[in-house]
Amino acid sequence: MKRLLLILLSLVLPFTLMVSCQGSGGGSGVLQARIDSLQNELHSAYKPGTGAIMNTIVQPHHLKLWFAGQHRNWALAEYERQELMGGFEKVRTLHKDKPEAAAVVMIFPAMDAIEKAIREKDDQAFKNNFALLTNTCNTCHQALKYGFNVIKVPANNSFDNQSF
Repeated sequence: MKRLLLILLSLVLPFTLMVSCQGSGGGSGVLQARIDSLQNELHSAYKPGTGAIMNTIVQPHHLKLWFAGQHRNWALAEYERQELMGGFEKVRTLHKDKPEAAAVVMIFPAMDAIEKAIREKDDQAFKNNFALLTNTCNTCHQALKYGFNVIKVPANNSFDNQSF
């Protein structure tokens, strides 16, 4: 409920303050400082957990990366690789104090190898390095005692509304 209130305030308050202060003269700097302060509060109030990041960012982009590579859509594959990397970076920056942040760096060599395969448009290197990426995900899960969470190379496209 608190999060919902903060979200609503972040959407309505800046507009309300700007409208109510128009023409008041000289208060725009103070007003902007207050808006910035409230936005910072909002951003620090919600911090998705590592599971939420993995489920909403990492896992879908892992799947999309695979299908983009399988269809040799290298521009989309690079986009999905960047999105996937963004998820890993969120774990590192939002959860610095957790073991997940320290462990996620093990994925970077596999991500670098995939980047190279995409850049070179190398189908076989992409497939091999995607398998390495997937295995590294599972190694990380095992190291963090989440071994029950096994990731695999996608077999079915659950994003059938997107052309790869």
